[in-house]
Amino acid sequence: MMIRTFIALEIPDDALTQLLNIIKNKIGELQNVKWESREKLHLTLKFLGDTKKEFIDTYISAIERISKKYNSLDLSFNRFGVFRKGNGPKIFWVGMNENRKLNEMVSEIETTFSEFGFNKENRKFQPHLTLLRFRGYEDAEKILSLTEVNLPLIKFTADKITFYESKLLPGASVYREIKSFYLKI
Repeated sequence: MMIRTFIALEIPDDALTQLLNIIKNKIGELQNVKWESREKLHLTLKFLGDTKKEFIDTYISAIERISKKYNSLDLSFNRFGVFRKGNGPKIFWVGMNENRKLNEMVSEIETTFSEFGFNKENRKFQPHLTLLRFRGYEDAEKILSLTEVNLPLIKFTADKITFYESKLLPGASVYREIKSFYLKI
């Protein structure tokens, strides 16, 4: 049996509060906008996709081994941006400043999971949180105006990695924690 999975770095609640307050203060409450729920705001380290259930324990062991090698990460948000599909906006996100240790950890996760048969990501790792998936009925101009905002420095320490199952439901996805791991402090 297959389940859909991914590995994520959790973002501390106070950093999310600061970020969401900036958005609210800059553009207010918008109608017909379905922001990602706070519980779904994380940094995806590796999207695995279809995963054989019988290998979950092996993957848990691998993530645990990797997480024990790294210290908690001092990170910060740096700017809002958008991924486009054709001419239209597809995903609105907030990016993070470069962090060598984060890049090393992601590289190790990529290498480890490629040995399990998962495809290695060809694109350079671009750390970001997905804040909104455009559905076509939002006030895109107002949302995209946030890309012009000079984002104040929001620093935080991230120390928790979570292995998630993602269930696709009509109109949304639901995440279920399989197991969490803490980086060294």
